[in-house]
Amino acid sequence: MRVKPWFGCALVSLSMSSWLSAQAASSVPEELIKYPELIVYNAKIVTMDDRLVNENPGTVVEAMAVREGKIFALGDSQSILRYAGPQTQKLDLKQRTVIPGIINSHVHIHNDALSKWFDANPQRTRDAVGIFQVQGSTSEELVRQVERVLKERVSNLEPKKWAFLNLPTERGGTGRGIGTRTLQDRKIIAKQLDEWAPNHPVMVIAHPSYILNNQARRVLEEIYGIAPSMDEVPEDGFSGMGAEYRRSVIVDGYFNDHLDVLAEEIILEGLKDAAARGITTFSSHIMGINNFNAYIRLIRKYGRLPIRFGYSNYAGFQPNPSYAPGFYLRLGDQAGFGHEYFWMTGVGVSNLDGGPPMFCSSVALQADEKKREWCRIEPGSDFYKAVYQLILDGQRVNVGHNYGDKSLDIFMDMLEKAMAEKPSFTLEYIRSRQFTADHCGLYPRPDQLPRIQKLGIMLSCGANSMDRTFPNLGMYGMEKAEWISPINNILKAGVPVSFETESSLDNGLFNTFLPFITRKSTTGGYVVAPDQAVPRVIVMKMATSWGAKFLMKEDSLGVLQKGYNADFLVLNQDYFSVPLEELGKTIPLATVVGGEIVFLRESLAKELGVPTVGKEVIYGFERKDSTSAGRAME
Repeated sequence: MRVKPWFGCALVSLSMSSWLSAQAASSVPEELIKYPELIVYNAKIVTMDDRLVNENPGTVVEAMAVREGKIFALGDSQSILRYAGPQTQKLDLKQRTVIPGIINSHVHIHNDALSKWFDANPQRTRDAVGIFQVQGSTSEELVRQVERVLKERVSNLEPKKWAFLNLPTERGGTGRGIGTRTLQDRKIIAKQLDEWAPNHPVMVIAHPSYILNNQARRVLEEIYGIAPSMDEVPEDGFSGMGAEYRRSVIVDGYFNDHLDVLAEEIILEGLKDAAARGITTFSSHIMGINNFNAYIRLIRKYGRLPIRFGYSNYAGFQPNPSYAPGFYLRLGDQAGFGHEYFWMTGVGVSNLDGGPPMFCSSVALQADEKKREWCRIEPGSDFYKAVYQLILDGQRVNVGHNYGDKSLDIFMDMLEKAMAEKPSFTLEYIRSRQFTADHCGLYPRPDQLPRIQKLGIMLSCGANSMDRTFPNLGMYGMEKAEWISPINNILKAGVPVSFETESSLDNGLFNTFLPFITRKSTTGGYVVAPDQAVPRVIVMKMATSWGAKFLMKEDSLGVLQKGYNADFLVLNQDYFSVPLEELGKTIPLATVVGGEIVFLRESLAKELGVPTVGKEVIYGFERKDSTSAGRAME
């Protein structure tokens, strides 16, 4: 008698098992079979799954299947299409390029949306705040005009209504305009504003400088139950925190009784607009407690947002930093936790310094210029004590605004001081917290980079710092151009870096990539430290996989990979091969977030034979009269 080989039995068993599985599958009701909801095919899908510092964008495939908001499979078109079910939406992209959705690690979408809403609703603006433009070519003229406006026009407003007086500033946020100088030189002080408008909270604005009167201080105390500290708004009313107050007081004043408008007409529309421009995830602070309430209202109503938002919690620093330690000690560490569309990335500690020329630098200047700098995080200040306590309390600190090199030095001093004082705060622990700093306005210096790398700090850098900082190098030294968003130096030091804009995207999201690649200013046309230029693939990594790390979501966002969230863009042209002079005209034809098409441009919708989705965006370069490269946001 012959004995059959054991593997023969195994083959028979396997064949029978496969047959039985096929029979079972054919008898399962269709409702119980989870087919992909969406398949895109016949495309160039650049997955960006190579996270290393090189020019390799990673795996490129033809097709991708999406099921339950996540990527189910990637491969060639034929193999992926076989997953389609009766209800699967199949999109033939005809060789168009697909990339992961763009992650913007510092952009204030809700603030920009509020400004646009007020522009479009002048009557509602008048209900909320009095906004006045003040012109003049000298400080003396501006002072006279401020007095005239307050006496003749602000006096007609209802009592306690805010009056914002905008002084002229230089384009690009350089801080060199006559309005900024007028406030920095204290040509206007709180006492004068009190005399000229005794019944109204007044804020005179020339970003990054602000003057608030004492009525403004009293109204802030009514809103928040805490008056601004004398550190933040001294007796003369001068403040580097005016942007925070300006963003907050209307949200927490007027919109207290109009929360649905704030949520549906402003924030929701702002998020949809960002989706149409290619942003699928962003990070920002939340200034104005009602902004937080509005986001929560949207989540409860819709179960999601059009795009994802990793926010830094500013509440303990609004408006008085001396109360922050107790607030966050009671809140506890929530970094990384929340809803998949709305989660806390850490504690946003607001400004370590200001924008040019009110940043905090190590550069020796003449006394008249050095006095314009603002080192809010100077050791011994209330703010310093609050930030240091947060570190000791075990919070992940997201620096909300760091423009100069010295302010980052002080922050790193804090981390090393905490390690010296608490034995449990090992270097490994500090690195695990992934502390962050942003803007790269005039930092990092080359000698700072080893220390940044050692402490595990991640940077978020914006190309718009070239526009803002370079015009000030006449004072700081032209050689300091190497300190302005020096991406090459940062990467060579092994420091992770992500992409931010903090600017309007009217001229296209990918237009904001260009200065990193060319080192050419978008407003002045000058070239800034050309040796710091990086290839387009590196910028794409900053805006995808490396950005996901900044937001603590590197295991679910930033690359197109099985099991990751299905967040991606369909582009009008191939970002990776189009001539450089055309790269800025790259735009999304479709934006998909969590497997849902949140934007579909009319041209592609017609081709696919489906309805458009979202709001059509007309970019600056598509307008015949376009001269703007996008305005800087404060």
